[in-house]
Amino acid sequence: MTKVELMAPAGSPEALKAAVSNGADAVYLGGKQFNAREGAANFSQEEILAAIDYAHERDTRVYVTVNILLADRELAEALDYLYFLGNARVDGIIVQDLGLATLARKLLPEIPLIGSTQMTVTSAAGAKYLQEQGFKRVVLGRELSLADIKAISRQVEIELEAFVHGALCFSYSGQCLLSSMVGGRSGNRGRCAQPCRLAYTLVDETGRPLELKPEHLLSTRDLYTLDRVPQLIAAGVKAFKIEGRMRRPEYVAVVTRAYRKIIDRYLADPEGFQVLPEEAMEVAQIFNRDFTPGYLDGDPGAELMSYGRPSNRGLYLGRAGRRQGERFLVHLEAPLRQGDGLEVWVSRGGHQGLVVHHIWQGGREVTFAPAGSTVTLDLPPSTRPGDRIFKTSDVELLKEVRRTYTSPREERRLPLTMKVEARAGEPLKLEVVDPQGHRVQARTSVYAEVAERHPLDESVLAEQLGRLGNTPYRLAELTASLAGPVMVPLSELNRVRREAIEKLRQVRLAAWPRRVPPETEFRQGLERLLSRRGRERQGARSVAGKGHDPGNEGVSSAGRQGPRRVPRLAVAVGDLEGARAALAAGAGRVYLTGEVWQGKEPPQEAQLQELMAAAGEKGASVIPALPRIWHETEAAAVTRHLERLAAAGASLFLIAGPGGLQIIKEYGLAGWGDYPFNAFNTWSLKALAGAGLKGVTLSPEMNMEQLWELDPPLPVEAVVHGALPLMISAHCVLGARLGGKRPGQACTAPCRRGRYGLKDRLGLIFPVTTDRKCRFYLYNAREMSLLDHLEEIAALGLEWVRIEAREKPPGYIRRVTGLYHEALAALESGEGGEMLAVLAREAENLAPTGITRGHYFRGVIE
Repeated sequence: MTKVELMAPAGSPEALKAAVSNGADAVYLGGKQFNAREGAANFSQEEILAAIDYAHERDTRVYVTVNILLADRELAEALDYLYFLGNARVDGIIVQDLGLATLARKLLPEIPLIGSTQMTVTSAAGAKYLQEQGFKRVVLGRELSLADIKAISRQVEIELEAFVHGALCFSYSGQCLLSSMVGGRSGNRGRCAQPCRLAYTLVDETGRPLELKPEHLLSTRDLYTLDRVPQLIAAGVKAFKIEGRMRRPEYVAVVTRAYRKIIDRYLADPEGFQVLPEEAMEVAQIFNRDFTPGYLDGDPGAELMSYGRPSNRGLYLGRAGRRQGERFLVHLEAPLRQGDGLEVWVSRGGHQGLVVHHIWQGGREVTFAPAGSTVTLDLPPSTRPGDRIFKTSDVELLKEVRRTYTSPREERRLPLTMKVEARAGEPLKLEVVDPQGHRVQARTSVYAEVAERHPLDESVLAEQLGRLGNTPYRLAELTASLAGPVMVPLSELNRVRREAIEKLRQVRLAAWPRRVPPETEFRQGLERLLSRRGRERQGARSVAGKGHDPGNEGVSSAGRQGPRRVPRLAVAVGDLEGARAALAAGAGRVYLTGEVWQGKEPPQEAQLQELMAAAGEKGASVIPALPRIWHETEAAAVTRHLERLAAAGASLFLIAGPGGLQIIKEYGLAGWGDYPFNAFNTWSLKALAGAGLKGVTLSPEMNMEQLWELDPPLPVEAVVHGALPLMISAHCVLGARLGGKRPGQACTAPCRRGRYGLKDRLGLIFPVTTDRKCRFYLYNAREMSLLDHLEEIAALGLEWVRIEAREKPPGYIRRVTGLYHEALAALESGEGGEMLAVLAREAENLAPTGITRGHYFRGVIE
């Protein structure tokens, strides 16, 4: 059977050693910048060089994450970094930014690219797009089922990588703006603050709580697939990825070791496959928030979530029994040892931790008690009988796995074959061969002599040449060709062994290819591709300052200097009534959502034709959207939908990801890229222009300075008003909490009976909606409104500005569209100032929960 790659996380040098020593085929790590886990220890460039050498000598591949969105000013430095990595013999780069990927393909074509899960690839079409762009591998969205993965693998040649263990994001990766918009810490820029792990209260549209107390409604359990290794391999997964660059080395060691054993066991004996109870227990002991197979078997409903606790819960040990003085009787459901860590879930006061210093059993103190025994323990004073107790750390397990990566004598070592030839009057010759067939030789610096008392033999040679304790090698086979009784000093045998091993090390490291062109060629290409043809950076800095006067000259949408003009107005709506309202109020373009909201019906072909005709009479257009996200098992329905839209007369389509790019290409249709593409720099726009798009809506995480730095090769648009969805999830909170959704159980569809929101600890309410595919959308508590800054935004040279109103009723859409239409008309006639301020106040009155400027004037935290 085909061997799959086991890829382990390395958030630090210690974690890297833990991964390699416990059987990882590959590790993934991040440098001190440009990676999506800025909170991990990460690696300096010197540490990266050492890490790659360490891993390569031990036949382990190294992938480096450069998986954040990059601003124009960062691209040159990021490409320098990629050159450094290619020169260091890295085995691949994990990327999210399309612009960086495009530049890497041009400048560093030998470096394998891996599409990050942040690219939200959930269909064969998305995987095909990356395949055609030269990517070696793609990390699939974690929301896919085994059926989805199998259907994708049948249609593509690109390698498929899937997460198999560790933390799950609540939102589709790459589509989450919650941390960014609420706290300025962008997950797309590597700074996620994990607000999904906080407590929220489910409320109705009046703000009335629907549950007794706040719970962790967005906090998922940890992914666990040890028992699904056969199905994942059968589905076509080529790389098994363990999540955990923020986790301790001990965690990396335990989980990597478990998956190594399970994968090897299955490949060796598929019929006898099993997961031993002690293996499952060790993985649960090291860290768990409860476990889930994720979406592999379909929608798990409430069983995806860890409502009561967002952090490690350990193993259930038992309940506090009868009090005995200051101690409690406990019947053990798991073994317990002095030094283990416990957590008591006390009735009042939350969770209280302690280390076990004393265990009493049968009236005497013991150091260990097995599962099933009853013991007496010291527990926190607030403990009450009946309180649950969890074992959060196992002292012996931690000691055991620490030895695997801290001991100077490595446990997993490569077998070597050695051959010795010796003849009196000649140097002794040693040849060493590794499992890959690399061959080196070394000779003693003195001649062998005729032995008078202690001639060399195979046992002596094996003793001296087998002293490889602090290396990753072991002597597996030795042959000796000795011409009579000969001897050399043992010190010479040791020296020749060290020389041969060092030669072998260098040969093995050199066998991994450097993946860069000559530096002069790279520098020339970098200068050519990143030379500025548009705005001065000084201008970009000054426009971001307060009081900037854009003057009478601006920049056209294609980056060329020309007369200043005002952008046109686009409105994104969720249904036909919203579209009619937007057109009536003066929208020049209406995007009609590709999702069908719960309680709504999809438009019929005749209705679309009528709407498009009405728009055309006003000099406007209607652009239907493909779904923002679809899985491969939904692909046939998406293509039928596209065909119906085209039959209705649609000539331009709003698309939101790689799958959309591929599907419109295959149908020979035109597309406009939506903001979920996360276009953050000029080269990402060039990549999308090269894919045939007619225009792109920019990332809402860009600030004014970054917008001014752009030199767009195609028309661009920016969102200036509305409540953006901060999360899109395959898990529906409403179905899980109110609808009884669990595996095998149908949801009672509470989403059709009312409107809801999630209230955070500050009292802010985040509205929620669902579509007919039961995807869950969490919207910002405050609406973005930039009406009073419209003059500054107009000076950017945008082709369009957009109102996001997909979840809004027609009356709201008509009023807000009218305000922006009036404001743009005032700018076009040379007015502004007080007029914009008046209109802005009206817009703010339509947002009772308050407004936000988004990232236009603050950006994301760097």
